[in-house]
Amino acid sequence: MAGGVRHDEIFTLMHVLEEFRKLDPDLPIQYALSFLTLAQNEGMSMRELAERLGIAQSSASRNVAALSKWHSFGKPGLDLVQAEEDPRERRRKIISLTPKGHELIATLREMMQREPRHEPRRAKTA
Repeated sequence: MAGGVRHDEIFTLMHVLEEFRKLDPDLPIQYALSFLTLAQNEGMSMRELAERLGIAQSSASRNVAALSKWHSFGKPGLDLVQAEEDPRERRRKIISLTPKGHELIATLREMMQREPRHEPRRAKTA
């Protein structure tokens, strides 16, 4: 189906996005993109994350804070990633997934590998 919409792929993507909504119904897409980028490149620095996403380093830092155990102002975060000081360069923060972050990636991977399913067709109303 060249160029056409593959409903099974869209349906799978919707389920993946729904997993993020389970964490926080108002989760901004940039948090999800930050998390997925970090999952692909575990151990990258805050600066590298900002460069990869094309955002300011302050935005990357804010995204990582929200994905960490504690968000800004002492609010609980999502506990999906942790940022630790690089022992070789103390100003540099290295970001890795937490066990909860690895669990989410495993869930998403399983969803993507499942046999494609189609959303049940709704009856048309007159």
